[in-house]
Amino acid sequence: MTALIILASAVVAFLFFLFFQVWRRYFRPAEVAAAQLIPVDLEAFENLTDPEEVRFLRNHLPPQQFRAIQRTRIHAAKVYVAALSENAGVLVSLGQSARSQPDPEVAAAGVDIVQRAIKLKVWCLFSLLQLNAALLFPARMAPTNGITHRYLLVTYMAANLGAKSAA
Repeated sequence: MTALIILASAVVAFLFFLFFQVWRRYFRPAEVAAAQLIPVDLEAFENLTDPEEVRFLRNHLPPQQFRAIQRTRIHAAKVYVAALSENAGVLVSLGQSARSQPDPEVAAAGVDIVQRAIKLKVWCLFSLLQLNAALLFPARMAPTNGITHRYLLVTYMAANLGAKSAA
């Protein structure tokens, strides 16, 4: 009987936690969501994932030192991708709040932002998988930097959304 009470309490606590996470992510006001964007230095991220930079390091460092440095660079790139993924979630929230606006132009822009932000989130997932594989084989695999232009496009659209809804 005691085990059943403990199990039921754990289930209730888990459901409360799950509800809170969903509410925090999808039902927050747009102003609060916009303030939660994590600043990301895209130039530094592109430098970390630049194939030319990797090639330069590979050609000018001993193999063991290259692998150690490349692993450090990959860990740093993973931090950037995690921040981009978190920001994509915030942009999904902004787009969802814009979809409910009465202005059809703003609502359509909100739908587009949601779709692009979800695609960005998927790209972040694939990038993290690729970076994890590159950690295993740093001399063979180099991360790609195709994610930054997608992020810039969605954030630009979200910034323009604020101008459209204010007009």
